[in-house]
Amino acid sequence: MKFLRNPSTDPHYNMSFDEYCLEQFPSNDTVFYLWQNRPSVIIGLNQNVYSEVNIKYLEDNGIVLARRGTGGGAVYHDLQNLNYTIVGKSGDLENDYPGYLTYMTDALRQLGVNASLTGRNDIFVDGAKVSGYAKRVYKDRLMVHGTLMYDVDIDTLVHA
Repeated sequence: MKFLRNPSTDPHYNMSFDEYCLEQFPSNDTVFYLWQNRPSVIIGLNQNVYSEVNIKYLEDNGIVLARRGTGGGAVYHDLQNLNYTIVGKSGDLENDYPGYLTYMTDALRQLGVNASLTGRNDIFVDGAKVSGYAKRVYKDRLMVHGTLMYDVDIDTLVHA
């Protein structure tokens, strides 16, 4: 597995970087990277922004709105939220999906965090959801990406 570095905190760039790594990255290896977004709301591919997001609150507070290329619900990101992406051959990942996400839970456990894969697309710690994830297949490649909330501004998250 290769580790890529993505220092950007621009949500539009980061959503594009995910798509680039899935569709264009010139490697047959599995790649993994961590990334963060400045305050933003990221909506799923098929979501209606007007029913999911408080647009006025976003505008009044300088929070960016972006859409990702995978499904799932709207998520709030800030610099106290860590995101991860894994991209590889769909056969390699699909056969072990969601097993590949055990990398995330194993890493958290090694840090002393009681993490487990629970529900449909969730990582829980001590009964509370700290991560959601989604996937997208493109030709023979698969991308799995998600969030890890560790000190997110919950008040802003709720309002946004």
